Amino acid sequence: MQVNDGIRIFRALSILARRYQFRNRDEVCCYGLTVSQCYALQVLFEDGPMPSSRLSDRLGLDFSSTTRLVDELVRKKLAVRRKGLEDARVREVAITESARKLIARIEEDFGQILAQAVADFPKAVQQAVPDVLLRLKHALETGSTFVPVEAIKLKT
Repeated sequence: MQVNDGIRIFRALSILARRYQFRNRDEVCCYGLTVSQCYALQVLFEDGPMPSSRLSDRLGLDFSSTTRLVDELVRKKLAVRRKGLEDARVREVAITESARKLIARIEEDFGQILAQAVADFPKAVQQAVPDVLLRLKHALETGSTFVPVEAIKLKT
């Protein structure tokens, strides 16, 4: 790859990142949820129940903000607080079946939008996009220029 291609990728990623990064975390983005609520549901959907402190770390929020966020999700019946399965003294946050259905709907809707956006690319390119994005994310996080695709596969 020429440096020029790397610069083009950097610029395109910067534009894409700004689109998501500079949204107001409290702004209602879609489906009646704030950006932070969407992130929280996605983390809980992918990783399962966890203590609020861990969710706070995963979201990059302070504990009191996470508590308010979870309060709203509980009020909307998208999350519950329960005793920890491994340690009953620990309270965990878990998503409800309604939240699972909502996340599946959000993923389906956004998946269709993104599939349409790349529909005119060859099938091989469409299939490579997730792995390319994960490799770029890994390179930016670690400063590493190469990592085998198998090491960074998406959870399915």
